[in-house]
Amino acid sequence: MGRNFFQLANDCLDLMFYSPAPTFDDLDTTEGRMVKKRLNYVLREICGGEHDIWKFRERHKDFRLVANKREYPMVHGFILSIKPNDRSDRIPLLYNNDYLYLPSTATGTPVQYWIYENKINLFPIPTKDQEGTNYRIQYLTNCCAVDEDGCEKKEMVDETDEPIIPDIFRDILVYGVMKDWRGNAGDNQALFYKRKYNEMYQNMMYTMQLSQDYLKGFRINDVPMSNLESMVEAFYNPYVQGDR
Repeated sequence: MGRNFFQLANDCLDLMFYSPAPTFDDLDTTEGRMVKKRLNYVLREICGGEHDIWKFRERHKDFRLVANKREYPMVHGFILSIKPNDRSDRIPLLYNNDYLYLPSTATGTPVQYWIYENKINLFPIPTKDQEGTNYRIQYLTNCCAVDEDGCEKKEMVDETDEPIIPDIFRDILVYGVMKDWRGNAGDNQALFYKRKYNEMYQNMMYTMQLSQDYLKGFRINDVPMSNLESMVEAFYNPYVQGDR
């Protein structure tokens, strides 16, 4: 655990030559409310700025297949890959945006997925033989903070909430608040904090790479597969069974 919401806010106030707040409730002033608001703004801006880079956004969640069940809970984030967690030799499921053309009654080992009404839909539908197979979703979380118990939150709200940015880089939030607060290109202090912010941002980009490459599941094709093409693809797929 590192510097929390309260401590980061006081760091900002200290650099602005305001007296640090004795308690979190004492931040309920014009300056305190503005600092808290700007900290979350900078945090969201950073977390959403490099969605293919930040390792600290990387998460995983497991689920088990259920026979004859197509839909599974969606994660709160951007999916990188979905693959069997107990099989290292299997490639990730491919994302298929043309799911309307897939045979709706096909069953077998899932090879594709799509998102509909905030649910992950698998194709083909798992059979009894696939029941209990563990799948792992690797994704980038949309939550920018965690509480003291490690539960994710959209942003920092309470005193002990912390940003998901590693503590070693959390000064970037303070620099971001300071450069925006002063907001004058002719202000030497504003230029100083902007330079400090940019330097730390670059350091984060060099060190916060994702732990591995993921196969993006999108099929590059300008023309959707026809129903016939989907049926032919299903026929030749060794992991699919059912109506052909």
